Amino acid sequence: MEHNRVLRLEHGINFRELGGYETTGGATIKWQKLLRCGGMSLLSKHDLTYLDDYGLRYDIDLRQTNEAKMSPDRYPKRTKYMNTSVYPFSDNRRFDRRLKRLIKRLIIDDSFNAQTYAQMVTDSHPVKVWQNLFATLLANDQPDQSVLFHCAAGKDRTGVAAALIMTALDVPRETILKDYLLTNAVFMAADQLDNDSIITEANNGDLASHFNSALDVEADNLKMVFHVFDDLYGGGLGYLRDVIGLSVADINTLKQLYLENAS
Repeated sequence: MEHNRVLRLEHGINFRELGGYETTGGATIKWQKLLRCGGMSLLSKHDLTYLDDYGLRYDIDLRQTNEAKMSPDRYPKRTKYMNTSVYPFSDNRRFDRRLKRLIKRLIIDDSFNAQTYAQMVTDSHPVKVWQNLFATLLANDQPDQSVLFHCAAGKDRTGVAAALIMTALDVPRETILKDYLLTNAVFMAADQLDNDSIITEANNGDLASHFNSALDVEADNLKMVFHVFDDLYGGGLGYLRDVIGLSVADINTLKQLYLENAS
């Protein structure tokens, strides 16, 4: 089966692979293991057959219950569906003192988006969602079987999920940011390019750069997550250990399941 950064679906919304991204140690993420997207309510019968053949076995829906009911996912029969909502936050803006100082220092204009991103990795409700996500990733131990995670547009909640997963797999932050910004490029490209052109440019790494001038500011949202990692937990692995509860053995298992040595 061919491997593309943007999957060749008829009605997929921002449907993408994490396969092929390189880690700092020179390994690469396996294809047909980690997928991300937006809403799945419009998938065609052809799309469902494609995804079943692709190995889609877990569909983790990060949307709220009302979102999921309004636009229910379509997925193959063999796929296990889980609705585990990132929102609403449960700590009622009662921030940890260190987090409060970090937000005050970094967010000059009281940016809602950046603050929301900080809450997505610190509030007790989404933290449970990420813990469940990693439990599913660890359970997905068969070859060529994919875990998919998504929200409505496949950008914010999905972007944070992708950042956490790639952090655990030791993917450089520059790559994580490029993958995050690729969402905007896919939506911009949809108005200007045919599907084949979008896939080709995404595979070549040219799609985000094609629209780069319009994307730079958006990176600040995800950078806020990295600031939380570094300023409060001594880095991404410290966060994954102290907040998500992943052990060294868990991280090693994730790498065994989702990485392969570069050829």
